[in-house]
Amino acid sequence: MAKKTGVSIRQSVYKTFRGADFSTDPSLVDYSRSPLCTNIVADGGGMPQKRLGWRKLWQKDKPVYGLFAGRFDGAEKKLAHIGTALYAWDDETAPTEILTGLPERRSRAAYLAGKLWIVTGAGFYVYDGTAAHRASQNAYIPTTVITRSPTGGGQSYENVNMLTPYRKNAFQTDGTATDFQLDGDIDATGTVRAWVFGEETTAFTLDREKGIIKMTTAPAKPTAGSEDGLVVEFPHTVAGYTDRIDKCTIITTYGIGTNDRAVLSGNEDLPNVDWTSGMNDPTYFPDLLYNEVGSEATAILGYCRLGRSLGIVKEDNGQDSTIYLRTAELQDSEIAQPQQQAVAGVGSIAPGSFASLLDDPLFLSRNGAMAVATNSYTSEKITQGRSFYVNNRLNDEPEREKAEAVIWNGMYMLALPNGHVYALDGRQNKTYRSAALGDYVYEGYYFENIPASCWLNRRAGAEESLYFGTADGRICKLNTDIEDMSRYSDDGAAISAVWATKYDDDGTPAVLKTLLKRGCCVTIKPYARSSAEVYIRADRTGGHEKKVAGKPMDILDFSDIDFERITFNTDESPQEIFLNRKVKNYKRLQIIVRNQEPNEGFGIFQITPELYMDHLLHPHYFQMLRYFEFLYLYS
Repeated sequence: MAKKTGVSIRQSVYKTFRGADFSTDPSLVDYSRSPLCTNIVADGGGMPQKRLGWRKLWQKDKPVYGLFAGRFDGAEKKLAHIGTALYAWDDETAPTEILTGLPERRSRAAYLAGKLWIVTGAGFYVYDGTAAHRASQNAYIPTTVITRSPTGGGQSYENVNMLTPYRKNAFQTDGTATDFQLDGDIDATGTVRAWVFGEETTAFTLDREKGIIKMTTAPAKPTAGSEDGLVVEFPHTVAGYTDRIDKCTIITTYGIGTNDRAVLSGNEDLPNVDWTSGMNDPTYFPDLLYNEVGSEATAILGYCRLGRSLGIVKEDNGQDSTIYLRTAELQDSEIAQPQQQAVAGVGSIAPGSFASLLDDPLFLSRNGAMAVATNSYTSEKITQGRSFYVNNRLNDEPEREKAEAVIWNGMYMLALPNGHVYALDGRQNKTYRSAALGDYVYEGYYFENIPASCWLNRRAGAEESLYFGTADGRICKLNTDIEDMSRYSDDGAAISAVWATKYDDDGTPAVLKTLLKRGCCVTIKPYARSSAEVYIRADRTGGHEKKVAGKPMDILDFSDIDFERITFNTDESPQEIFLNRKVKNYKRLQIIVRNQEPNEGFGIFQITPELYMDHLLHPHYFQMLRYFEFLYLYS
């Protein structure tokens, strides 16, 4: 086209894409990001494409409160907490009930010592690959005292187990004493057992109230050394002990240089306390192996690993420390867990939001997703925001305290009860706000219609299978294992995907522009079945969207033919949709590309508007200039 006086032709190219940006006005975002981005995620090269869909595997009539899995004797087993029952299930086998009596509330689990340990807030359960039951059913019975004389004393040995009323006392025998004073009274009900030099005997009577076992025959004196000749196992209930563990709702693993102990917290009656199990044995929770973390006015909400330390994150009340660091070490053959305050002022709001993206421990705060990081100058722990670009929308979401996070395919995905999911992408280059301090943010994305109330990610080699449960009883799976184009639908329904450019003034809002009829196009990623609709929004259209182009963009694929839209195009290279629409005299313009069809892929490689710009500022510029000149001369 010939150039006109005072006019220049310009071509803009949007091709270096990143993520969504809801942080500011659509006219102020970077050229690489989109202020209107729904159900879009980056492909392996960072280009925007439609997210994968999901499908329902199974349906029950109660909410799904938890999905769990582990390997038992080399075989993968999956569990689901649905309503008041625990079910075994897999992709091909419908859920089979294996346990009832669970509370109807969110549950969580950890895998340790070849078993799955489940906290529910009203019971602590274990699954061994075959059956599930309360952990207290086969709880470890500690020997609380050894070398005890018949009248008392002795040496303290193991702490009381809060999961069971039972304990053992080991006595020195002298061949004459028949009455042995236990270290507590004996419950009115419950079995008492006794062993004399390892042989069990029933030749005794009990004084339960006084805690005395009366042997019919005096146990003999050891023939050599100081062996304890009598061991007595008896029930002595300490009020409230079992509830301390059963009411826990949070579980993690930790230990000395490894994860060999379970750590439980989330008891509403003791919100700032956690309990640590015996080594490789969560059926043993010693009554003295607990920690009070900060003020009792703020609850522990979750844990994260920070090198050799365990980070403990509490809720934020605006006053107290919110993050503590704990280390584990041996002292006199016993585990010690010193802890220190690390951060004040930024706490969590959602127990389900804790997950580590690569080596970055994340959780949800009132101000978005935060990470616990190390200050490169002082080596002190600090918190840094990681979700800057999506915070404006994320922080307005209802019921954020119910958010549930999962790490999948290099992304931190945070699900809300309304079906919205916010994803932080650890695969793309980070944006550094202060490179010297290591302060960076992730590219973010926003999804709709993923009604996840809990997640389960299962890894097998390089493959990851993502499942989620819903509030209406569905167990669903992301379509990672589907090869045809049905992978791009949500249980058969269309995924509405959209990507838009910024509301662009092309560097100057004062100069009028005209979008040319020819030379403007959107380059679409090739799929066997795809389509796109292109809209423009400009100040000339009153800020409303106006459709300017749209068509199918299929490639012939004999394995997936739709005879209603058959094509003979075999070119698998990118294809263009030309706008062929002129838009005159606008200051700002936005190009919006949508796909709202089921079973269609959709992605964008490039958006190329061509326009010419008037060198004059505005049609009324000279009138305004003469007006102000008049005021100056005659004032």
